[in-house]
Amino acid sequence: MTAITIDTTGRLEISLEIRQQLGITIAQSLSLEVVNGCIILQPIGQEPQIRRQGTALVVETSPLGNLDSFYSS
Repeated sequence: MTAITIDTTGRLEISLEIRQQLGITIAQSLSLEVVNGCIILQPIGQEPQIRRQGTALVVETSPLGNLDSFYSS
C-alpha cells in the first residue's frame, strides 16, 4: 500500500511510479467514485500509447471488448 497526503487545498499527489504504471499523464482527467467508503480514481479519455517496435508502430489502448463479431466467416 502507498500512503499519500492531502494538502491544505484538498489536492493529492500520485507518485510518478504509479502514474507511469497506469499511463496517467499530467493534467489528465480522472473520474472519482465513492464505493462502500472507498475512493476509486480512474483515468478518463486516455490517449493510446504509441511506440516503435522494430520497423512497426505499436498502439496500446484499452481493450475494445470482444472482437469475434467483426470476424465472421
